[in-house]
Amino acid sequence: MKENKPIDSQKQLLQKYLDGQCTPEEHRLLLNWFYSIEDDQSQETSDTERIQSLGRSKSIVMDQLDVTSDSNPVRKMFDWKRFSVAAAVIVFVSIATLYFVKNNIQLKEVHLAAQIPDSTGTYKNDILPGSSYAYLSYKGKKSEIKDHQLSKSNVPHSSNYFVEVPNAGTYKLELEDGTLVWLNSSSTLDYPDAFGVKERRVKLTGEAYFEVKKDKNRPFRIEVEGSTVEVLGTSFNINAYADQVNTTLVEGKVKILKGNHEHELLPGEEALIKGDEIKIQQTDVSKHIAWQRGEFYFDGNNLQDILSQIARWYDVEIINAEALTLNSSYKGSLSRELKLSEILNSLAYVTKKKFEIDGRKVIIK
Repeated sequence: MKENKPIDSQKQLLQKYLDGQCTPEEHRLLLNWFYSIEDDQSQETSDTERIQSLGRSKSIVMDQLDVTSDSNPVRKMFDWKRFSVAAAVIVFVSIATLYFVKNNIQLKEVHLAAQIPDSTGTYKNDILPGSSYAYLSYKGKKSEIKDHQLSKSNVPHSSNYFVEVPNAGTYKLELEDGTLVWLNSSSTLDYPDAFGVKERRVKLTGEAYFEVKKDKNRPFRIEVEGSTVEVLGTSFNINAYADQVNTTLVEGKVKILKGNHEHELLPGEEALIKGDEIKIQQTDVSKHIAWQRGEFYFDGNNLQDILSQIARWYDVEIINAEALTLNSSYKGSLSRELKLSEILNSLAYVTKKKFEIDGRKVIIK
């Protein structure tokens, strides 16, 4: 009879890998375990078939673990930054339940790490990622602005400004009080040249990350989709793309106002507003602000939602999205600096779908 202790140890090791907390030695142990699974010839045929997906995942993971000999101790450390950025690595986790049959271990998440695979789609052209640009409207005029931070010192005087960031764009601007705002694609911000003596008020559509300058005498208020977010000085993200408003607090304290309802958020919490309902819950802040640091972050997203984010950033139309099933979810991150073909190659590798780029259309086959 097999003892439970090795099984428990393997489960703990896998969980540490899923959490990104493995040491170099633990990565080696994980590799050895994968090897033992592959080399074990006692498995029945049916079991072998059931762990084929694990075998494929193992070979992909091994390529990225950077296990080196003791003769080169300097390179033993596993450089996660180089792993995810310099090597253009895509990391996904399939939420679909996967069984490790050998020891009857059940996991809900398994990391798949791979270099960008060769093309499996038909690409008549390619599309570069978005960039820093927006449109500024004031006094009935509209002009394009790009490649610099918009601030009071570099725009003509006007009583009110309207900044629009289209698809395939992001933009950072500084308000007259020193508050910094990062606008995501397909977003707008309406703000005055100078705030009043009692409050600082702006209007937002889409998504933005705020670092509000502290001013205890003038609360900062953001109007968004019929609700108001009120702060004194803090960092937070607001997402109002869909039919609900999601406010995530990074630091400080904010107040959420909707009709007669009022709630305060603490760091690490998010408020979900849909209709007249407000739901407060704990959240992983990093996933909400990933776009601001140049990443897509998926946390249980279905393929339709993933493609919606990609469509905004690359300014493309998704064709046949309605044919996608919603019963598979994905978790992981990838760089927003990749070309569209590289993004689609990665999605095709994980989802087994085929994609075609034709002009500014992405066709799902």
